[in-house]
Amino acid sequence: MSPLARIYQALVSGIAGVALLTAAGCGNAGESGKTKCSLCGEMNDLRGSISTKSGSQAEMAAWEVVSFEYDTGIARLGDVDDAGLYSLNRVRTDHQQTLALLTPDYILAAVLSITVPNQPAKTIHQFVNFDAPIVPKLISNGPVITFENLNGLNITKKLAAASNNDGIPDGATKITAPTALVGNASAGFALADPIVDTNKDGIPNDLDPDINGDGIINWLDYDQDGNGILNDFDPDQNGDLIRDDSPLGHNTSQYFNEGVEYIAVEFELTPKDDGSGNVNTLKFLTKIRDDLSPVPLAVQIRGAPTLLKSATYTAKDTQGTTVTAAFNGSLADDGQNEDGAANDRLFGRKIILPDGISPQPNQVIFFELVFGTKANPWYIDYPWTFPPVIPAPITAAYDSNLKMVALIGNPFGDIQDFQWIINVFDDQGHNVWQSGAVDGTTRQYAISTNILEPGKSYKFSVDAQSRDKVPSVPSFVVHSPQYPIQ
Repeated sequence: MSPLARIYQALVSGIAGVALLTAAGCGNAGESGKTKCSLCGEMNDLRGSISTKSGSQAEMAAWEVVSFEYDTGIARLGDVDDAGLYSLNRVRTDHQQTLALLTPDYILAAVLSITVPNQPAKTIHQFVNFDAPIVPKLISNGPVITFENLNGLNITKKLAAASNNDGIPDGATKITAPTALVGNASAGFALADPIVDTNKDGIPNDLDPDINGDGIINWLDYDQDGNGILNDFDPDQNGDLIRDDSPLGHNTSQYFNEGVEYIAVEFELTPKDDGSGNVNTLKFLTKIRDDLSPVPLAVQIRGAPTLLKSATYTAKDTQGTTVTAAFNGSLADDGQNEDGAANDRLFGRKIILPDGISPQPNQVIFFELVFGTKANPWYIDYPWTFPPVIPAPITAAYDSNLKMVALIGNPFGDIQDFQWIINVFDDQGHNVWQSGAVDGTTRQYAISTNILEPGKSYKFSVDAQSRDKVPSVPSFVVHSPQYPIQ
């Protein structure tokens, strides 16, 4: 973090104006204000209601109202009931918050828009401090939600662009009509600690919850810096001039300063052995921070019923036999679920989606830490938003004369800034050779022939994947079938 950024962080942290409600302190996420503790703060329960523009509250049943902290992106979720009522529990009211609305299938539907007298034209406000336990009624109005009144709210000075002067932020097109972005990244990178402020609002990118100022906070924005390149394919998604895959670059929206170190989701498309289609899987991975004490009761995934309800995973029973089990949302730290070693605070699970099911654009899932007791749990959530990418199958061919593999297909549509990886397997199915990362624009690649022993049979396959943001966990991986090497 740059010196200027540290100064700004101190100013933000010192903002006053919250009339505290019933203080919950650190709850079970920490013990004392005398020592550093992760997830500490004044935690309070908030209650509110939401209606459609026509005034119906019942029509909002099963939707989700979500609050996000200004400086961390940490979320609280409120299920809207049949009467249009919701609760946001254990909100840290000493943090600025914004709200978003998700459909019953957890697709981003609207973001908060606030206008006040004498604010600059073609702008909106989105962040508030809650000064009372009752949130003013929310109105759902297309891609925005608005407050019926501003009672009990302390509106902060952070602005977002609304160029049409209609109260709808410029990023609303990412909600109403998400489209896959095209083009490859081409940017220079700094070696040190630059001060970058993409939207020129006086807030450095490494502290700005909305880097490009379009009204979609970073954790919900699939193009955070507004350069026309999807985050998962952008080597510098937060526009701070530091490569995201460098040791200094781990400050993207997948990394958090409190509770967890990072979250990662990998969507994988694998051809079925019988050639009848593809298997879609999702791998979830998160690392619990060492300073989080006590460790949560559980770590789980919360999200779209259509995506998760009928998902399964493979597990081992008490006799060590591999079985298929229904996914109940829980992640494991047992060393058996692609989660590293047992009890290393790395929680994971790889699930198999039902045939024909894949994540939708702007669909949000949450990594959820469960605290309290089994009888009275409470939750802290970390958001992940899927971009408008629908991976396509790929194929490959081998030229025995040239010893070359032909790389065939466009796995990510018009986006060519991805990586190919070629694998060679022996007759036992062991991976005996793997290429390095090959640029997505490459269409032929030579296999190393010195690993092919005469008289033995081999197969090869090709993978296409997006850039790693968390090491070894790209957001998208597409596999080709395996082919014999003749």
